[in-house]
Amino acid sequence: MAKRQSADARAKQAGGALIVHVTSHGFGHLNRTVAVINQVPVDVPVVIRSHPDLFPSWRERLLRPAELAPHASDSGAVNPTGGSGATDAAATLERALRVHHEALTRLDDDVAYLQAANAGAVLCDAPPLPLVAARRAGVPGFLLANFTWYDIYEPYARSASAEAKRLVADYREAYRQAEGVFRAEPALKMSWLPNQIDVGLVANPGRDRSKELRKLLGLGAAERLVYFYIGRYGQDDLDWGQLGSYAARGVHFVGYHAAPVGTPANLHLVSASEWSGGDLIASTDAVVAKAGYGTVSEAMAHGRPILYPPRQGFSEYRALDRALRAWGGGVPLSSRDFAGMRLDRALDRAFQVGPLKSPYPVDGAATVARRLAEVCRLAATPARRADSA
Repeated sequence: MAKRQSADARAKQAGGALIVHVTSHGFGHLNRTVAVINQVPVDVPVVIRSHPDLFPSWRERLLRPAELAPHASDSGAVNPTGGSGATDAAATLERALRVHHEALTRLDDDVAYLQAANAGAVLCDAPPLPLVAARRAGVPGFLLANFTWYDIYEPYARSASAEAKRLVADYREAYRQAEGVFRAEPALKMSWLPNQIDVGLVANPGRDRSKELRKLLGLGAAERLVYFYIGRYGQDDLDWGQLGSYAARGVHFVGYHAAPVGTPANLHLVSASEWSGGDLIASTDAVVAKAGYGTVSEAMAHGRPILYPPRQGFSEYRALDRALRAWGGGVPLSSRDFAGMRLDRALDRAFQVGPLKSPYPVDGAATVARRLAEVCRLAATPARRADSA
């Protein structure tokens, strides 16, 4: 559970504070970053600056004390109403420009904040402007990413306004202010971005609680369990009735969100505060989900095959899709089959694949946490204090 710490309390702890900025675009970035924060030693104070709408989710997932502070400097991507499989490029750029201009007016305040907070390091996943503030404040800034908003926006801006092109150029320059880039696989190449450090998968740990889960749901060992997660926005156009037809095959789905209409009897809901995504993935036979970094990395880390629909207009999808196919645990679905919940052949393939080995090292969160703790503790040394004076 997150606990607030005063500036005086932070000052009494060893080293400088870790200031973390997380985008408000989806929960995947939050899940990835919390995997790191939970492994940062408790003697290093942590302040998380994010949109306040995310505070309840932080409190659910944090396993160590951290201060939550409202802050937003990026806006992610805009999805059409009712689904998250496509991106509205024009609306994305329009909102990004507005948020960026507002954030620029607060940049001097952000620099002052870092200096007053005794910041030892800044970590971003993946807002770019805090890296500029960190550089101006003389604080090491780090990026945790498998893509950047520059990579996402640049194709949109090619046929957009001059203002949109300037935004993309500003983002590129801001990201290049990072002292280090923790490149989380599966990732875009990001060859334009210097100082990359390959860290493998950055995923939350999961426990195999399959016996407990089956008992909770009243299911025996013969039934197949599938983790079903399609994002917080839902999919209004899915054929939920067809999902219910798989009960006859002994296939049951488990997730957090009810169907918008007529929840099928074989769609079981559990509490996010009691069952993490990692635990559900490790406790089920397969995953049906949108291919976002958090779900993909946890599926790979726990060796569970994943069925996923295509995602249009979002560059990250290409990297994730390529890695999933190469791994052998990725089972791509067509948009039509996903909308109609026609999963028979894909489920058969996934169940035949069975548990797999991760294609990447799975200790990325620990690697990043260890490096950040070293940098923050270094902030307390006389040499570092003299350099920043």
